[in-house]
Amino acid sequence: MKKILIADDHGIVRLGASVIIKETLKKAEIFQAENFDEVLEKIKREEFDLLLLDINMPGGNNIRVVEEILQIQPAIKILIFSSYDESLYALRYIEAGAVGYLNKTTAMAELSHAILAIQERGKYMSSNVQDLYVQKLTQSKSELTKLNPLARLSNREVDVAKQLIKGLGIIEVSGLLELSPSTVSTYKSRIFEKLNVSNIPELIELFRIHSSN
Repeated sequence: MKKILIADDHGIVRLGASVIIKETLKKAEIFQAENFDEVLEKIKREEFDLLLLDINMPGGNNIRVVEEILQIQPAIKILIFSSYDESLYALRYIEAGAVGYLNKTTAMAELSHAILAIQERGKYMSSNVQDLYVQKLTQSKSELTKLNPLARLSNREVDVAKQLIKGLGIIEVSGLLELSPSTVSTYKSRIFEKLNVSNIPELIELFRIHSSN
């Protein structure tokens, strides 16, 4: 892999990732973006081999960004690099088209391992994600939702819930995810119904319990 784009809104994260990548791939040319609009601008202008993508970045905080990127550059490898919990988000993003999911709380040395795995095999899966795959293959959906009720949510419902538990209101979520307020309100009602909660504090508590399993 010769051209790598690091997309993260924190300069210190981009710097740290750049150092690891340079140590791992000596000849790699590294580019940076600090928001999703900048990512789109760069990938429309030139081809990249790998995109290291934070999913809590301005303009890029929903699962559909993976599909949007792949429509522009079908051959690009997308490694999600996020502080969001693997158990809730990893398989969703991989199924959307990412080649791997790496939690930022993991030692930075694992980033090197992930990049080499993608270069050699085209994909990267941590042991946690491998366990999630096995669990998904060997258990029915009803069994999975008993273990983790958050599995009942669709990808878009997860996107909305992720913002609601941050304390954002309907209008704020609407602007952030580019949805109408009525659509966000509908998603909120579905989330509450599926998870059997009646308010935001209950939703926050449910995510606190189940997004770290």
